[in-house]
Amino acid sequence: MSSYLSFLKPVLRFPFQGPDWQSRFLIGSALLLLGWFIPIIPAIFVFGYALEVLRRTLRGEEPSLPAWQDWGRLFMDGLRAFAVSLVYLLPGTLVYFGGMVLYFGGTLALTPLFEQETWAFGVFLLVFFVFMAAVAVGSLLVSLGIIPLPMATAHFVAKDRLASAFHIRRWWAILKDRRWEYLIAWIVVAGLVVVLYLILWLLYYSICLCWLAPVVMAPASFYLMLISAVLFGQAYGGGVGSKE
Repeated sequence: MSSYLSFLKPVLRFPFQGPDWQSRFLIGSALLLLGWFIPIIPAIFVFGYALEVLRRTLRGEEPSLPAWQDWGRLFMDGLRAFAVSLVYLLPGTLVYFGGMVLYFGGTLALTPLFEQETWAFGVFLLVFFVFMAAVAVGSLLVSLGIIPLPMATAHFVAKDRLASAFHIRRWWAILKDRRWEYLIAWIVVAGLVVVLYLILWLLYYSICLCWLAPVVMAPASFYLMLISAVLFGQAYGGGVGSKE
């Protein structure tokens, strides 16, 4: 584990090093910023780029920003990554938003009846408790989906088969062998997410600077994706092929 910790410093710096890193980093950031105006499509290319960084990490290469090329492959890789994420996160997302739809729909339908029907408030309380349960269960399911998601993604990239993301027993065996590296990767990524959240929170609640939130979020999110790709690629790397 101590040898793994020695990798953190160069990993955190690599997006700002290497040939043409400025233009390569700017392209990824610009695509994510464009995603505020054109949903999903620009982000898919960035997902594909992050998978290319992950793929190179799995091959044992030093972290670096590859050139933006073969856009068709980037799009297909990003689409596959999006599909894997959708499968792992969809159950919790559906439960969560289902509860929200029930709550807001029930509130709109029942509010006019509060003064006329005595049962309306009782039904509203039932809807509210169902909503709270849906939020709790949905959040739990999303957490259970997102925690193993990087390992599942790394496994499908390593095997170059989308179905490999769902070979749970195989990548779980690798995860058990590399659990400390995986835990460290998650701790670092979670710490970066907290920092990003605090920055955005300060911007959103600042009247003068709130307009900067998308401009700051785009490069920060791209940086987070790059770091995550390398960290989880390194966490997976020692188990490649050991359990197949």
